[in-house]
Amino acid sequence: MKRSGIVLLFLLMAGLISLSGYAQDSKEHKHNCGSDSSGFSMQGITIKKIGKDSMIVYVRTKEMKKWSEFPPNPFCHKKKYNGHWAGVELGINGYVNSNFNMNFDPNYPYMNMNTARSMVVNLNPFEFNVNLVKNHFGFTSGLGFQLSNYYFTGSYVMIADSAQLVAYKIKDANNNYVGLKQDKLFVSYLNIPLLFEFQTNPKRNLKSFHVSLGVIGGVRLCSYSKQKYNSIDQTYYLVDDKGSRLASYYAGDNVVRSHGAYHLSPFKLDASFRIGWSFLNLFATYALTPMFQNNQGPVLYPWTVGITLLGW
Repeated sequence: MKRSGIVLLFLLMAGLISLSGYAQDSKEHKHNCGSDSSGFSMQGITIKKIGKDSMIVYVRTKEMKKWSEFPPNPFCHKKKYNGHWAGVELGINGYVNSNFNMNFDPNYPYMNMNTARSMVVNLNPFEFNVNLVKNHFGFTSGLGFQLSNYYFTGSYVMIADSAQLVAYKIKDANNNYVGLKQDKLFVSYLNIPLLFEFQTNPKRNLKSFHVSLGVIGGVRLCSYSKQKYNSIDQTYYLVDDKGSRLASYYAGDNVVRSHGAYHLSPFKLDASFRIGWSFLNLFATYALTPMFQNNQGPVLYPWTVGITLLGW
């Protein structure tokens, strides 16, 4: 309705301008039809001048263009196969053991997760598409950045330069155990997808169902652990399971970041599944390779589940 109103107003203004020019031209050339009324017609609109200062406008709504006849909306229409990789995505991530559950090895109590807080953000700026079958089936690749946050339920400090992954509890100068406000591991990856996608409607985004399967290869870019303390300018002690002090460190701020590899695998390969309707797109991945290097940490397989916030 709003668009029809705009078109109607535009045509009316065009008619008035043309009628004014027509009347001026008639006056200059002293053209007279033998009547005190003149008229102007366009598709759907007829304007008749009555006398010197009056006119009648006739509007024929049946002759107006239909919505489907207007130029297509570029956000709704597409000319060729276009996959669903590029965009900004948000979700949760975690990991499971080799038995596909979260009952972790008791030797690694510091790996117990707070899944609700463990968020993943995917920034996928580039996408490459190859049509395979009549714009319904194609191949999609590209480039993306994965930012994973793994929040833990315990209060431990991971050691980055140890022979294998290890973490210790914390005590303060009064020999009391310290509870952390925040304890997490951050890992970022550079991802390259290899996806095969099927789409039901190759011409319109708004009326198309899509589903894709494939793998995503990744290279680890950065990783660090982060602890948030309740106080600043304190000396803390790392202790073993019996509470005996092993080492000390000073925290001048309440937030401490420690960069390191933490025995994480430098490469990863994930199975990927994506499904959606129109601009809605859901994704899920499951790691085919372990999170940590062989014999240097627990055998865990990361997963992600989320939604595309903005796609292009």
